[in-house]
Amino acid sequence: MGNKSLTAKVAKHSVSTEECINIYENDNKESTTLLWFDPNFESPRDTEQTTKRLRLINDYVKFYRNLDQCVKFIRSIDREKIFLIICGSKASQLLSHVSCLRQVNSIFIYGTEKQLYEHLINEYSKIIGTYTNLDELCEAIQKQIDLVDNQLQTFSFFDQNKKSTNDLSKESVKFIWFQLFNHVMARFPHIEEAKHEMIEMCRQYYHGNTKELTLINQFESEYRSEDAIYWYAKESFIYKLINKALRSQDIDILYTLRYFISDLSEYLRREHKKMLLSNEEFLTVYREGELDIEEFNRLKENQGKLISTNGYLLTSRRRSQAHVIAMKSAKRNDVVSVLFQIEVYIKQIGNSVMFSDNSQFTEYPNDKEVLFDLNACFKIESIEQDGSFELIRMKLSNAGEMVTKDYIELTLRETEEKSVSIVFGRLMCNLGQYDKSQKYFEQLLNDPNGEDLAWIEFNIGRVLCFKGEWKEAGEHFDCAYDRMMTNKPVRVKDSARVLDKIGLILEKQGKYDEALDYYKQALDIKEKCYLPGSVSIATSFNNIGNILSLQKKYNEALDFYKRALNIEEKCFPSGHGNIAVNQNKIGIILRGQGKHDEALKYYQRALEMQEEHYPSGHADIAHILNNIGQILFDQAKYDEALNYYQRALKMREKYYPSGHIAIVQSLNSIGDLLFEHEKYDEALDYYQRLLKLQEDYYSSDELDIAQSFNKIGKIFYHQQRYDKALHYHQCALKIQEKHYSSGHVDIAASLNDIAAIFSHQKKYDEALDYYQQALNMLEKCYPCGHVDTAQSLYNIGNILKQQGKYNEALDHYRQALKLQEKYHPSGHAEIATSLNSIGFILEKQEKCDEALYYYHQSLKIQEECYPFGHVYVARNLNSIGAILYHQGKYDDALDYYQRSLKMQEEYYRSGHIDIAQSLYNIGTIFCDQKKYHEALDYFQRALKMRQKYCPSDHVNIGQCLNTIGVCYERQNKTKIALDYYHQAMIIFVKFLHADDPIRIRIEERIHRLTKKK
Repeated sequence: MGNKSLTAKVAKHSVSTEECINIYENDNKESTTLLWFDPNFESPRDTEQTTKRLRLINDYVKFYRNLDQCVKFIRSIDREKIFLIICGSKASQLLSHVSCLRQVNSIFIYGTEKQLYEHLINEYSKIIGTYTNLDELCEAIQKQIDLVDNQLQTFSFFDQNKKSTNDLSKESVKFIWFQLFNHVMARFPHIEEAKHEMIEMCRQYYHGNTKELTLINQFESEYRSEDAIYWYAKESFIYKLINKALRSQDIDILYTLRYFISDLSEYLRREHKKMLLSNEEFLTVYREGELDIEEFNRLKENQGKLISTNGYLLTSRRRSQAHVIAMKSAKRNDVVSVLFQIEVYIKQIGNSVMFSDNSQFTEYPNDKEVLFDLNACFKIESIEQDGSFELIRMKLSNAGEMVTKDYIELTLRETEEKSVSIVFGRLMCNLGQYDKSQKYFEQLLNDPNGEDLAWIEFNIGRVLCFKGEWKEAGEHFDCAYDRMMTNKPVRVKDSARVLDKIGLILEKQGKYDEALDYYKQALDIKEKCYLPGSVSIATSFNNIGNILSLQKKYNEALDFYKRALNIEEKCFPSGHGNIAVNQNKIGIILRGQGKHDEALKYYQRALEMQEEHYPSGHADIAHILNNIGQILFDQAKYDEALNYYQRALKMREKYYPSGHIAIVQSLNSIGDLLFEHEKYDEALDYYQRLLKLQEDYYSSDELDIAQSFNKIGKIFYHQQRYDKALHYHQCALKIQEKHYSSGHVDIAASLNDIAAIFSHQKKYDEALDYYQQALNMLEKCYPCGHVDTAQSLYNIGNILKQQGKYNEALDHYRQALKLQEKYHPSGHAEIATSLNSIGFILEKQEKCDEALYYYHQSLKIQEECYPFGHVYVARNLNSIGAILYHQGKYDDALDYYQRSLKMQEEYYRSGHIDIAQSLYNIGTIFCDQKKYHEALDYFQRALKMRQKYCPSDHVNIGQCLNTIGVCYERQNKTKIALDYYHQAMIIFVKFLHADDPIRIRIEERIHRLTKKK
């Protein structure tokens, strides 16, 4: 919920600067918040008496005097209903911000001049009324809270028509959570200590609330277990706390209330038994309510499915009573009045769902109340309008019991857990409720009541893995392993699962060789302890495949993944989540091999499986969307890729807590895409968001942070902010050298990045030194060769090229090409890059025919790897055009230049400096062909683009001005030509030495034309 973070933030300030008065140290444990906004509040003294009065109605009360802070708080609320009191003079100002928000249930305007605010009631449907004295206001608030307390708040649904429970949606997992809850609560001992713990928690929470404290004291002195229904029916503190905790699945509060919940469950069992023994066979009950439109639409969409009400359900046998209450609801256009009609076949249901007749135990026996247990599930039969409300017909179903049984059996079989209590904790983890799951297992560890301590430690570690807290997770896995190894007899078979998790930790820390060792140890145990074709063995195959994939040993990784998939397709029904995950992994390998179309097919198959079983918003769907985005990114389909990346990010931000590793991954992917698309400012924004999350949620020496430093460094490098770039790369290198032993591949990558900066600063000797260090490391890491070694050789070739050492550069390029052809599949994009560079060197050595051969070989691969119009293809076309131009083959050269231009204009819709070069090249051909009008058109367009993307005195602008001058001179337009030559000369004087041939030629032209003029 949003309360805690805001409260903690405000509490740092003194009273004089607080924007929120009456700070609560605790989160709101009830379902409603009373919020009063009035800028005229000066201090807590102003609100002290009002607070006491309001807390008699609702315990949680907050006062705000700053509009922005008030709006921020309201928006932060997720699960509570807000009853908003606004001072009259500021009503219009606040209403425009919050009246449409779902969490704002009712609004009350308080002021001395009632008539001034009456018109607002017609404008805003949530306004209950305007009030001039506190008594009237409190009475109105009490009535509205009573109405809300009678409403159904949330539902969970389950599609019983699914073939199995193997891949549950988040919604369905929540449904099963309530089915399992009673079973888990029943395992805790019913002791006085638990009762005292509950009373103390209630007393601390309601401190200062005289009404509730009086009831708590009465409860402490008078309560007996058989009185549970009386206290629940009072709708006092215990009723409010239980219902809010159930709706929010707050395992901390529910555990503290376990004593009372156990008593209430026992009451239901006892009274339900009486109903079964009675002659009554059929029962129809009713429940009125008010649902917001979104919740009502969910009900309509789920007709025919099973539904649970996420808590106890109190109903009436009397339709007239329920209908009368329903009619009391305020007329609002954002809510729907509903009446639930529930049919119960008592004997058919048997003991699968507990319900009881409460008539004799309540203050209003004429209401003929029937209470259903919190695991009750119903089938939605129909929804139809009945006058001014919607009639929802439901039937009590025992299918929930079967669903739960199937789920437990499947989970026990797949995870080899032996305890439903452990399954319950895992269920919360599967819901993405990591903190709740962790607290549950920690409570279980402190109060195991016969549960397996090793598996509890194991599951705490598992939750911490999901949270990305690898170090802490490792500590718990170590404890689990030690418990298993010191057990008599030693639990060798169980230890394999722990070894798998320790391997995962090492994998996440980048310690791939150590991780692989643990994964292989686990596999050895499984192959001895399990039958061939076991799912557990498939898990080990997948784990080993993961490491080999990270080590870029793609063929070996693919073999392990396919072995795993072969087992899973035999063990699981088609479409199972594990099969989808494996399809996804095979896609990753194929992508790594450059087989993008094949990879995309596997990803799309996995996505279809996941979308069939999970609703939009599941984390696994987000993962596949991100991977599809990567394929499209590789294919330079940037707009499509960005769409997939952003869908993945949106899902992850919805599903995961802030700072989760998956959100970090999405920010990283979007940043990478924008970087590749040369949108450096936008990319920098995403990388900085990424870095902030990492620094907030991970220690300062995390290797992930080093990667982000390197990415930001590359942004600054491309923005030619070399000092900043160098700073970030050196920060990354420092972290890596701290974490890794000397010679790690990531250190080599950082050395390469630093070398690239020195290269652009024309510090070639320093650049060469860093590149050579990187190469030496990689040759030690990969003695038989590797694609990373090839890249280092290529980088050294680039430096030697810059130094004009063409023979040495050519040698390094060829060494790089040899390794790439060995370790990459034929037709890989990096092979094309090396072929292109070899072509460039041969061109410089005036070996034009050989150069053309390499350029054409490169072009052939690029046209296969990249979509039409890709920038790399366009650049290669330009290179071929340049050779043909110098060979005097103008028509052929023009064809290549124009193809290049067409691609660039398609690729760079808003313009780019590369387009200017193509325009200039085409202009040069027309000029040589004496087609001066056409040449001028292209030169002018090139000039315009260079003026847009280059500094005003850039030498390339001078080049354009000069060639435009040449065209005008050849058309005998001396005055215009002279003007362009002068403009070019102003630039060239700054950059070219006096003896530079280009400068000398322009000076001669100016002199000649001036003399002629």
